[in-house]
Amino acid sequence: MKSKIITVIIVVVVLAALGYKLAVNAELAKNKAYIPDASKSVIVKAYTVEEKELKYNFEYSGRFIANREVMLIPQAQGEVKQVFFNEGDQVSQGKVLLQVDDELLQSQHMAAKANYENAKTNYERFNKASSSEGISKMQVDGAYLALKSAESQMRQLEIAIRKSKLTAPFSGTITMRDVEPGAVVGGAPVARLTDVSSLKLEVKVPESDIIYFSEGAEVSVHNELFKDTRFSGKIDFVSDRGDESHNYVVKARVMNNSKVKLKAGMFGSISLNKKMDVKSLLIPRSALLGSAKKPQVYVVENGKSMLREVTPGRSNTTEIEVLSGLKAGESVVVSGQINLVDGSNVQVAK
Repeated sequence: MKSKIITVIIVVVVLAALGYKLAVNAELAKNKAYIPDASKSVIVKAYTVEEKELKYNFEYSGRFIANREVMLIPQAQGEVKQVFFNEGDQVSQGKVLLQVDDELLQSQHMAAKANYENAKTNYERFNKASSSEGISKMQVDGAYLALKSAESQMRQLEIAIRKSKLTAPFSGTITMRDVEPGAVVGGAPVARLTDVSSLKLEVKVPESDIIYFSEGAEVSVHNELFKDTRFSGKIDFVSDRGDESHNYVVKARVMNNSKVKLKAGMFGSISLNKKMDVKSLLIPRSALLGSAKKPQVYVVENGKSMLREVTPGRSNTTEIEVLSGLKAGESVVVSGQINLVDGSNVQVAK
């Protein structure tokens, strides 16, 4: 019984000590806290709300992709006799890049050509001969069919010989080489050809802004590596279908012919400055307080700061549209809000 009484006494003493300590800390915090003097005017900067067009600056980042890029695969199978390119080479359209062994094809082509010439001679002889010489129409037709068959065989071999040479389908840069003389090719890529004479900057634009992007529109493009250089771009693709996050793909073509050379895979940004067609109430972004769910501003009324809830709309880097809560001509505080409470006396700095 005695031990229980002692335990209760100890618990009471500890609780009392804690309560005293908390009270002291609360008093200290109260003394240290800043409490505005309601009788003094707080100097603030204010902005007069006005109705004007919002200059909307769109900026979205993405990656530069090559204008064209293909993996080069020889159409003929066989041993590689010669390779006429190296990684990093600039090549022109039609340049021969690789030669596959075609000796057997060349030999077969010689025989096919001789067969064709013989069939051609026979057909011409039969076609010129008269029926009086004992040449029937059936013989002429047979000679014609033999000629066409020989010609077809010869043409097929000529096509195969041409395909034994791998040529560049367009002008560009060899960005990968994976072949050496003596290797046997057939079905696998041996090189990659990349055209960076122009690049496409691919970005994703949210549903709310996609209506301001249209094919053919001029945009400003920049890259962080070349901060002092602005590239001119033109939008050549706007997706008609969004992804699950309601973002739409936009591609802007940028000519890569300046002294500063962009490379495929670099990051870039599209900037598009646009004026909205409808005027609206605009205030500086610095005037906005509160949370995203409950945005507020201080309005100066008769020398006092009045806290008011507003409904924000579109915005750019400096201004924000106000859909409700303010009227044109009212003054909102843009600097000095930290010293204000609802109803504080204020003096607007000139």
